[in-house]
Amino acid sequence: MIGILIQLLISWFLLRLIEKKNLLAIGIDLSSQRLKYLGIGLLLPILYYSILFIILSYVGKNPYQINNHYTLGKFLDAFWYVFKSVAFETLIFQGALLYILIQYFGSTKAILISAISFGIYHWFSWNLFGQISTMIITFLTTGVMGYLWAVAFDKTKSIYLPLALHFGYNFTSMILFSKDKNIGQQLFFQTYTTDPYSPGTMISILLLTFYFIVFPILLFLYLRSI
Repeated sequence: MIGILIQLLISWFLLRLIEKKNLLAIGIDLSSQRLKYLGIGLLLPILYYSILFIILSYVGKNPYQINNHYTLGKFLDAFWYVFKSVAFETLIFQGALLYILIQYFGSTKAILISAISFGIYHWFSWNLFGQISTMIITFLTTGVMGYLWAVAFDKTKSIYLPLALHFGYNFTSMILFSKDKNIGQQLFFQTYTTDPYSPGTMISILLLTFYFIVFPILLFLYLRSI
């Protein structure tokens, strides 16, 4: 919590120093429209990736089981862990710095700078240096999502939609379906550590397309409609 407060303080200082504005510039004040964006931002990735993960488990013959030992305390710990990481990244890449970049360079260039920075950042946060192919894939996948989070900020003039979209994805992946080893088994976990069945090249490519490409396209179309 202290880390988030420090980030907000730094954001306020930068906005005050460079733009003579306060945190309202990044849209932290709530309104009915921003509450709507919060709801939509959470719902879209949770629904999409929940359906996709279930389909993937069905294709790989690796069904999910409910964690009967899951407790409210474990959920709250995981929830806070995910929220802190998402809030940290949102405030850095879709907050005051992005707002300032937009004022100086315009939306298009600022969003690209934010997306590229977001992709490179994950080389450090995931400790990927030396793994060239993984670095390229990570840069492309996280960079695309960083681009969309930045577009969401620019379209809504608020951090709430990018925060909700990012949190919705991480919540689904990490808490609902236990895809992050750092926080262990959460609400649902797969029966086997590796899928016992491989569906073949064409189906695998199709599933990867739905995982990495289809949602960004759908989200991009939604953001264009705002």
